[in-house]
Amino acid sequence: MTNNKLLLDLGGTNLRIGYGDQENLSIDKITKIKISNDSEILAIIKKQLAERPANEIIFSAAGPKSGNSIVMTNRSLNLDGAELSSSLDVDSCYMLNDWESIGYCLPLLHDSDLVSIKSGDRNTNQTSLAVGPGTGLGFSILRYINQVPYVFATELGNAKSFNNYLREVFEIGDQNNFPVLESFLSGKGITKIYQAKSGLIKTSEEIVDSYGSDDLATDMLNNFGKSMGRVLADLSLTSMATGGIYFAGSLMRVLSQLDVITALKDEFDDHVSEHHQSILKNISINLITKPHTPLYGNLNYSIVRRLHE
Repeated sequence: MTNNKLLLDLGGTNLRIGYGDQENLSIDKITKIKISNDSEILAIIKKQLAERPANEIIFSAAGPKSGNSIVMTNRSLNLDGAELSSSLDVDSCYMLNDWESIGYCLPLLHDSDLVSIKSGDRNTNQTSLAVGPGTGLGFSILRYINQVPYVFATELGNAKSFNNYLREVFEIGDQNNFPVLESFLSGKGITKIYQAKSGLIKTSEEIVDSYGSDDLATDMLNNFGKSMGRVLADLSLTSMATGGIYFAGSLMRVLSQLDVITALKDEFDDHVSEHHQSILKNISINLITKPHTPLYGNLNYSIVRRLHE
């Protein structure tokens, strides 16, 4: 009887695969397979299991989670854990939202897996936030209950309460094209704001690359940092995230090298209350450099989920 844990992370382009070792918290033979058609996915996993059987699958994917199923936002797929375990002939298949899996990776991170963006307390045994502005805006909360980690995936990117503030900061009056938070604070948001203000269509990478040489891009990205700082400060006070904030994703890796981060830190630490300003100043902001964080989060979930039962 095998005790292998098959770890899967499905994105908009690739399926990442690995086998988890729970004792050593390591992953064996991580592979990446480009998915051209959704119909390929099941066949690829079946082939993987035929070569190396597993008794349990932990599967992360982008999209809102309901029970043990996920409706993907970057593919036309509804992934149901019970259906998959039956189709693949494994004991169980557990579905995680991609940011839920990144949240479960946080307790596994070491100093060498992180770059400090803002100094402060860093302790993932306390409530911590995982966030990433990419295609959308990913966000999850790691919280300990009776010393057991629980991660709560969110749909923060589709919240609307910051819209008036963000339209004012970016000087945008168009409500129809900017209906939710990730319309502003994401890679797509950067493209949309630049187009709304200039009439030009550029990728977020092109806009970021022109920071310092393009006045509009520079001003807009500084406001992006300022806005991100304001939103994260409010979320940190709401959840009392004294364990720190953890960014993931390529966009923040690039932005962390620019003066955008100064605007983010200044806005994050600013508060009218001296006491609450002290709380915010003591919260660290960090950039995750560890590769394959969803797979490692899946591995950690395969261990701690038994403590949830």
